[in-house]
Amino acid sequence: MALVLGGGGARGIAHVGVLRFLEEVGFTPHIICGSSIGAIIGARYAQVLSWRVVWEDVNRALESEAFKEASSEFSDETEGNPFQEFMRIVNRGIACTKAFASMSLVSEEAYMNALSQFIPQDTLIEETRVAFAAVAVDLVSGREVVITRGSILKAVAASASIPGIFPPVKWNGMLLADGGWIDVLPASAARILGADVVVGVWVGKKIDVMEPLNNTFDVVYRADDIARHYLNWIRRDECDVIIEPDVGTYLWNQFSAKDELFEKGYEAAASSWARIKGTLSKVRILRYFRRSPDRRGVFRPVVV
Repeated sequence: MALVLGGGGARGIAHVGVLRFLEEVGFTPHIICGSSIGAIIGARYAQVLSWRVVWEDVNRALESEAFKEASSEFSDETEGNPFQEFMRIVNRGIACTKAFASMSLVSEEAYMNALSQFIPQDTLIEETRVAFAAVAVDLVSGREVVITRGSILKAVAASASIPGIFPPVKWNGMLLADGGWIDVLPASAARILGADVVVGVWVGKKIDVMEPLNNTFDVVYRADDIARHYLNWIRRDECDVIIEPDVGTYLWNQFSAKDELFEKGYEAAASSWARIKGTLSKVRILRYFRRSPDRRGVFRPVVV
């Protein structure tokens, strides 16, 4: 049984609420996979198997100076998506020189310092209490990469590295960035690790919530957003059960709403529990009838 935690920026705080409910009813996944914020939350939970510890770490991290430094240009005082925030800063001239001289607006040092607040123990993935994998995209080959061993902090950094904002991570000749760009809900990674049943937690934004289109960049990003939305729905279908917290209207950087997001995760898990139990009771039937996705060429993940 696997729990797959999806990407969605601050909306991913709902994952902790989901974990609380599942822990209360005695559900312990054998496998945890995550993409982007889902990798951050999932990695920490795989280490400690305690929603309380994860919640305490999240709250401490959001109040830390390291997080404030890394996110100072992307706080929830603004309402844009990541690309719009990038352009806002460049247009203001704050980081124009840096944007053309480096691959990210936030330095590697600031980024890793901020992540270390969420993942205070940088152990090996092989040492987690349940099997764990993080998903990233290799900017060199364009392939999906499933990270199953090595530094858990480095793996999370790769999976959560928003292109243009946070630095991509070098890994065995690859250049890894945010897994949400290619697999926002990585059920495929869970299958690779041997999962019979995959429970996915979806924290994507609602596609019918559109920000104002004021310029060329807004139009381009909106078109890209729509394309990614439909790719993401294909990924959803690879899960056996979906828990969907009502967080689709929250901004990707709205960390100030953490308590609301937590509660919405808990509520969604509670309302989905009957379906989860029903699916778990049919493991043998699902195993017999399920066909693995036919992934060819660039669609076949690289496992490291």
